[in-house]
Amino acid sequence: MKKTFLFMIVPLLFACNSPADKKVADSATTDTTVAIETEVKPDQLITPGKGIGHLTIDLPVDSAIAKLGKPDSSDAAMGSSLMAWYSKDADKYRTAVFARRNMGNDEVSRIKLIMVSSPWFKTDDGIATGTTLADIEKSYQLKPVDNTAAAKKGLLVYDDNAKGITFDVDSASKKCVAITVHQANEKPGSYINMH
Repeated sequence: MKKTFLFMIVPLLFACNSPADKKVADSATTDTTVAIETEVKPDQLITPGKGIGHLTIDLPVDSAIAKLGKPDSSDAAMGSSLMAWYSKDADKYRTAVFARRNMGNDEVSRIKLIMVSSPWFKTDDGIATGTTLADIEKSYQLKPVDNTAAAKKGLLVYDDNAKGITFDVDSASKKCVAITVHQANEKPGSYINMH
């Protein structure tokens, strides 16, 4: 009786672990893994023309301080300010915010540019610092920006003005090192040099 029972159970066990079932299980695991890796969370999302993470264009600059704390460096003059925060790790990633007050029309200085250098921040299609210029060009209509300060640092600057996003690219490796979000269709002369 015990032998008969074993003969009946053993084939069932093998059937449950058949290669066809294993392929389905493996593909399900792989698909889930891919979905998790490509998901961009709201606090790390770069949205051209809108913002980066929880910072958005035209928010009062005090909201950046409330979210990020006191800046590690800042400079202000004539209704404009540039603030920067640096990560505490060895890579020293930078988040910078340029804000401007519309003198006579607005009591509050508002965010106009947001720049990040950390690869943790990504667009919804996965573009981040470290992405090659060739891959960025697949998603954006880039035009070179003449920027002397960036050129002195070995950087090339490319902008998709219609979408509201700028990429700083290392001239040697052709990889992105910083991403800046600005209002879409903003006149290039209205930006401040964040380099």
